[in-house]
Amino acid sequence: MQLSILLFFQRIANPLLDKIMECITVLGEIAVPLVVLLIFSWCISRKKAFAIASSLLSALLVSQTLKAIFRIPRPFQAHPDLIAAGRVETATGYSFPSGHSTTSGAFYSSLAYCLRRTWVTILLILIIILVPISRMYLGVHWPLDTVIGTLIGVLSGIFLTRFSLSLYDRRKSYLIFTFTYGLVATVAAVIVTLLLAFTDIDKTAFADLASNAAIAGGVMLGFYLDRKLISTDASSGSVIQKIIRFILGMVSLVAVAMAVGAIPLPKEASTNLLFFIIGLWSTFIYPLIAYTLHLIGRE
Repeated sequence: MQLSILLFFQRIANPLLDKIMECITVLGEIAVPLVVLLIFSWCISRKKAFAIASSLLSALLVSQTLKAIFRIPRPFQAHPDLIAAGRVETATGYSFPSGHSTTSGAFYSSLAYCLRRTWVTILLILIIILVPISRMYLGVHWPLDTVIGTLIGVLSGIFLTRFSLSLYDRRKSYLIFTFTYGLVATVAAVIVTLLLAFTDIDKTAFADLASNAAIAGGVMLGFYLDRKLISTDASSGSVIQKIIRFILGMVSLVAVAMAVGAIPLPKEASTNLLFFIIGLWSTFIYPLIAYTLHLIGRE
């Protein structure tokens, strides 16, 4: 049944539809959520940024853990004679569940919950539906991968977003949660990274899990440190000030990424250190710099 569905997509494939599906699948990759989260974190609302990040990162950690447990080959790997895959450079790790479907389900449902605009919600639901279809069309996921991935994402988006928005208003509980989450994720990332670098552990199963844990650790510890030491107010300042601090933030983030990438470390350590620093920089270090330079206010 699953193979029949994928063969249907293979039959209707054409160059124009290929391009359309490749564009749609990009909406389920990390770049779009990252930029939107930075806009929220630096220019709109730290509370909503925390809620969306919690939903997305938690869903991805669940998804990557399941990948490491089940280790199911992707369709184009299982049937190379029948399935022609597209955008295979994004097909890292094992097949079940779909990371793109998880990302789109968690991120866009959480975004819809935070924005609460009817037309926006309709548009975001459409994206949640189309991203899994694009993954099947491109031959990189089985239908079950996309269904379970979307389910994990949407459930996380609905329930964790609501929980996180409520948690943010309880400062003590919020600090305990972010510190614990950040510490556990960071320790897990360090352990798995060391195993990847110095043992024969299955890299396909655990590389993405380590990266997700690393960025989750950085993000959560950053949220903890910001609330503990500063409590920056992303809504402060004029539109021009917000644009300036966003541009400066993006420039600084690229510079930091380049600097970390230049450190001579094993590939796994370099990648996961980069993810951790990106998370910490985005949620704490750059807001601290912006506050020091009077580019952002306090709550």
